[in-house]
Amino acid sequence: MLAYVFLALAILLLVLLYRYLPSKRVFCFFCLTLALAGLISYTFWQHPRQPSGISEEERYDIMQQQQIFAAWYGTYQKQLKQLDHNWRWYHQILEDFKEDNISIQTTNVRLKQLEEEEKLLTSAIAGNTPPLELHDACYDLAAAILQKTKDYAAAQQNAITLTRAASEPKFLPSDDQEEQSRALQTVMEKESPVALFTASEITQIQALLSVPEEKAE
Repeated sequence: MLAYVFLALAILLLVLLYRYLPSKRVFCFFCLTLALAGLISYTFWQHPRQPSGISEEERYDIMQQQQIFAAWYGTYQKQLKQLDHNWRWYHQILEDFKEDNISIQTTNVRLKQLEEEEKLLTSAIAGNTPPLELHDACYDLAAAILQKTKDYAAAQQNAITLTRAASEPKFLPSDDQEEQSRALQTVMEKESPVALFTASEITQIQALLSVPEEKAE
């Protein structure tokens, strides 16, 4: 309805301009300009901009993926925390022996206990495979995180095992406590794994599982 009102006003304006404009050439130029403006407006309204954002189905799918990943990642974080706990315990055992707060026999017993815990943890990490329900891109990134963590856990377990073996009386270089401590420290420094870096994969997963915000028109 509003469009018809504007059309009527435009016709009335043209009639008035035709009557009162001194030059018909100016009138023709004005009509041509008006026609071009109308054509541009018509094209714009016939081809509106596509709405931004995502559909409800896509939004629901992303939220489902978030829940699936969160369940897996929650278990992964607990295992990662236990890895860190075991590594700190390992260093504490060696530090206590270095300071002569515990005997070599006690050191060996504690390292054996730690070794058993580390073996169980390494096995649990290997079994925490990413859910198959994850989309391919997210699954591949989670699998890459798991592989890095498995490699790190295996290297950490190897360091603990070799240090425990070095603390066995038959492998000790001498009865001197300081020399024994240096021998264990040497194994630790040589076999310690490099740091675990998964920030890149986590960032990419966060981007994949983020719901795009609606853009203001």
